[in-house]
Amino acid sequence: MCEKLTFDEPPLDGIGPRSAAPVAGLTRIAEGAEPASSSRRASTSRRRLWELPHKYHCPVIGTCLHVDELRRLAQKAGCTPKHDLGDFEVHVSFVAAADSKNALSLAAQRALERKYAAIVKRFARARTPTDLEHLWDEALANGQVQGALWAVMTHPHAPAEMRTRAYEEVHMLSHQIGAGLSLDLKALAETRDTLRRVRQDSAAANERSRRALAEKDASLTAAEQRLRGLQGVEAELTTARARIAALESGDELAVLRARVEQQDREIAGLRQAAREHAAMVDGLQHRVDTTEQHRAEVVEELADREASLRALEDLLAPRAHAPICGCDGDSEHCALEDADRADGIDLGGKRILCVGGRGSLNAHYRTLVERCNGELLRHDGGLEDSRARLEALLASADAVVCPVDSVSHDACLRTKRFCKQHSKPCVLMQRSGVGAFARALSQLTAPAQLKDATAAYPWLLRA
Repeated sequence: MCEKLTFDEPPLDGIGPRSAAPVAGLTRIAEGAEPASSSRRASTSRRRLWELPHKYHCPVIGTCLHVDELRRLAQKAGCTPKHDLGDFEVHVSFVAAADSKNALSLAAQRALERKYAAIVKRFARARTPTDLEHLWDEALANGQVQGALWAVMTHPHAPAEMRTRAYEEVHMLSHQIGAGLSLDLKALAETRDTLRRVRQDSAAANERSRRALAEKDASLTAAEQRLRGLQGVEAELTTARARIAALESGDELAVLRARVEQQDREIAGLRQAAREHAAMVDGLQHRVDTTEQHRAEVVEELADREASLRALEDLLAPRAHAPICGCDGDSEHCALEDADRADGIDLGGKRILCVGGRGSLNAHYRTLVERCNGELLRHDGGLEDSRARLEALLASADAVVCPVDSVSHDACLRTKRFCKQHSKPCVLMQRSGVGAFARALSQLTAPAQLKDATAAYPWLLRA
């Protein structure tokens, strides 16, 4: 650990208490006596840092090495302070360590030799004090004070007066630099303000120039567009002038007028024909729509009648291969009738309620139901029979048939609601004819429709 060395009265200027007496005029400060070992070594080779008088350590270290370099040298030498040192403390520590050969002085010696090797080599060619002074003056003029100071202080042939002169001039130069630093800083601040204002003015001028240039470019583009437009207008004007000259002759104008009149008459005729054709097309389209609607209704009615006819034939038409009945005329003892009923629609004795329908067809309804081995219950659909009777008949019936073209709205809704609540088969007939009634009976006995549990309304059928 490298501790900072301090002094009760640090001789930073090398004068000490002996320099307290005033000196008349600008005189050269005499250099103190040097150790005998230093004199003997100066005659043979260059001096080392610790071999210089102590008063030279401060200007040499302070001038020739930057404080950042001193911090790096201390770190490489393994000297780590216990706390952060200021720049002055680092400088004083190296100055104090330069009195003897140690880690810090050796690191500073190597750094100085490496940093100023070129200028030391140039100063080494000087063999006389005159040559050395000439090189020193040249270095001062060229701003090479740091390297020249180190080269003079360590030169083997440099007399004490030369080292003292170098020390004094560097000392006064530091004072001059310190005195001029505030002026330089003030001038630098003023220069920065001036530069900022100049930059702002330049930026504003550049922006104005850019906008002016953009406006000029836009104006130029617009002028070019107008020029191209004028060129086209000029060509059209030339053509128009030629056309006017031809029209002013009169012959072509008369031909054009006759042609226009002819075209107007043709256009009027075509418009009249178009209106007539449009009216004809509308009439034909209406007839087509009416015919198509009538055809669809006829097809639907024909399909319904065919279905009703097939259902009625299944119930009433005798089979071609039917055997001759040998009964005594009583249908109750007719085996052929039992066999025919077994092969046709068999209601299995169920009671079929017919809600609505035409009263004139009641006998036919009942005949069809009895022929299919069933029992017919009848409700007029709200004409005379009461609602209470409808509820009773619905409850006692096994299936319901409701012709929607001959029933009240209320009776139809009550019938559908009752059948839905009790899952009772209900066939809605579009017509109240006998054929439609026969179709309804055939649907009531169709096992695929009665047993379809996956349908949305398995109780509701249509005929």
